[in-house]
Amino acid sequence: MSNDDHRMMTALFGPGVEEHTQDSLRLIVVPGVRLPPGCTPENAFAIYVASSAGGYESRLYFECPIRLKSGVEPKTTTLLILGRTMYAASINGVPASLPPHQAILAHLARYEQAA
Repeated sequence: MSNDDHRMMTALFGPGVEEHTQDSLRLIVVPGVRLPPGCTPENAFAIYVASSAGGYESRLYFECPIRLKSGVEPKTTTLLILGRTMYAASINGVPASLPPHQAILAHLARYEQAA
């Protein structure tokens, strides 16, 4: 992750953002993601997969399933990432080529639209 990307990620999501790799996947750990209003939890630990995997251009995994404002919990898949079981809703169409902060915001917008 470039210094500019890291600065932007820290500005939006707080300190502790780190980049890792696992099984050739580019992973960005985001200790605190604020979800759209009405979603629960309000804040969650997340790992952004900035690589195509499993038919998705990129994925945003959370430490727990997310419940939408409507009360619906979207269908999720789990993956063991960096020793943690993480949950991702079926969201496609967010290219991994976007700067990480833009990609994460695009994933979050889908939660807001579905809420």
